[in-house]
Amino acid sequence: MDNILTESNQKTDEIEKLITDLRKLVKLVEEQGCEAKIIDTKDIVVDERARLKCMYPPCRWYGSSIMCPPHLKLVPSVTRRIIRKYKFAILIRLKTPVEDLAGPEWTKRHVPHELKLREVVNLVESEAYNMGYYFALGFAAGECSLCLSKNLECDALKIGKCRYPLRARPAMEAAGIDVFATVKKAGWPIYTISSSKDMRLVPCAALYGLVLIH
Repeated sequence: MDNILTESNQKTDEIEKLITDLRKLVKLVEEQGCEAKIIDTKDIVVDERARLKCMYPPCRWYGSSIMCPPHLKLVPSVTRRIIRKYKFAILIRLKTPVEDLAGPEWTKRHVPHELKLREVVNLVESEAYNMGYYFALGFAAGECSLCLSKNLECDALKIGKCRYPLRARPAMEAAGIDVFATVKKAGWPIYTISSSKDMRLVPCAALYGLVLIH
């Protein structure tokens, strides 16, 4: 009986620590100028069609790095199995001007936001690791701009060695995560954006990241 009580107390302490740590990670995100929510991994929607949209019609960055399909081996079936091993995640939102994701120069204008989000995701993943959650795993948004924004080819594809191994992370959609459905489940509004759409119909825009914690 004493052993059972001891184990129960240990589990209670672990849960309290986890809740405290998750709140600290949310605050860390907010300090970086982004927003964050703690979500149950059951609310992360994985759909094969999300990854398919990288291919048809082909994204202009399709095949550009090991973080993008078809080189990224994190296919939806694998992503599902991995997510089931976690209980919670931090969903991150970085708001941007609508025109930076859809205007005439969007391919250039979105890059600073994409790099900013990537740094926040990496910061949260690193801090979670330091807290003891050594399997913390982050997902960014869009293509891997670390090299592409500098007109550099992906070294990992050329010589098998990434220039930025501690910073390069795949986008959620590249791994088959339905960003739209996941964000909506978290209670945030999200809208489709395209060069052919009247941007006056889009009230807000954002980039999203995710860090699996426990």
